[in-house]
Amino acid sequence: MEKHQLFLMNLPTHIMVEILSRLPPKAIFICKRVCKTWLELINDPHFATLHMSRSRAGLVVHHSEMFKKYFKLVDFEDAYDHHDLPHDTMIKFNVSKLSTFFDANIVVDGSANGFLFMRDINYKHETLYVCNPLTREYIELPKPGRVARYPCVVTHGFGVATKSGEYKVVRIFHERELDPRTRSCRRVPSSECQVYTLGTGAWRTVGEAPFSYNSRLLGLFFRGNLHWLIEDLEGYELISCFNLETEMFQPFPPPFPGRKLLGSLAVLGDCLCLCDNSSEFDIDIWVMKEYGVEKSWAKQIVISKIPELVGPSFEIVQALKVFTDGTILLLWGDFFMLYYCCKTGTAKEVDLEQPSGPNSIEAIHYVPSFLSLKRFPMEDVSPF
Repeated sequence: MEKHQLFLMNLPTHIMVEILSRLPPKAIFICKRVCKTWLELINDPHFATLHMSRSRAGLVVHHSEMFKKYFKLVDFEDAYDHHDLPHDTMIKFNVSKLSTFFDANIVVDGSANGFLFMRDINYKHETLYVCNPLTREYIELPKPGRVARYPCVVTHGFGVATKSGEYKVVRIFHERELDPRTRSCRRVPSSECQVYTLGTGAWRTVGEAPFSYNSRLLGLFFRGNLHWLIEDLEGYELISCFNLETEMFQPFPPPFPGRKLLGSLAVLGDCLCLCDNSSEFDIDIWVMKEYGVEKSWAKQIVISKIPELVGPSFEIVQALKVFTDGTILLLWGDFFMLYYCCKTGTAKEVDLEQPSGPNSIEAIHYVPSFLSLKRFPMEDVSPF
């Protein structure tokens, strides 16, 4: 054995944990195969907690084409003179084993502390899962009850309560009465909000869900709350906020009440933001500089659309990341991901080894974690 190898093997345990906990997930997988001692250190729950506290946020990217599914964990490389989504740190994973149905169509609908909330969007199944793509563990949640059939709407959110530390899946279901001419929602005859707390084995109904929800938009987890961009019955945008600790909805101020937009919510620089694509020429990013304070909303970024994208749009644009050099990472609908350089006003499509031919792409923020789902003893945890 080489001297430097012997030196590493003889380091005190606490120093070795400090070193290993600073490595990216792909390197940790290699270290687990070095020796039994390192494997035991990495599998210890204390290591998982320490590593997560030091993990850099990245993305889960989902590529979909006919009969194939591609999931990747993507890291951010961010410096003053350089930004990238490096290929050498990407980790691919396959979720086909989660479902026994050949026609399952599984997507990612939420992320919290390395756990992913996933859903089979095939209406015949509507199966829900929570998984950890690094430990390759998953839980299949029990059926929530009322099945969504058009024109009913179902949307979800996933997060962790601030004080109790409980992980919760929130399901909002509501019936809709549609206008026969415009097909817009005219009335919501009934609605309900259901909560599943990991480790309990059962869904609970906690009351009604206010306003009208869109199944295209997910509950954004931020600061112990879930946030949905919703509409009133006149079609004007509002923000619905659900407190995961109290399990109650609370009013939340939008940047411009009483206005129609084509928007999405995101978190940029530890601030809640709203990305609006309703203009033919610009994409506006509004930032709430002081969380929960209506007057702190400010239009912080205006992106001039490149000529190919100018004109009426029906696509929701998501702001995923503002890099240190000012470049913005955007997701245009479910078609492509691009870098936009504010200094030059130019855009460049991101190369993520996307499959050729008809396909779609989705992305959601993700923090790598080796936390095990076996911490929830009442759940049936399976490998994949």
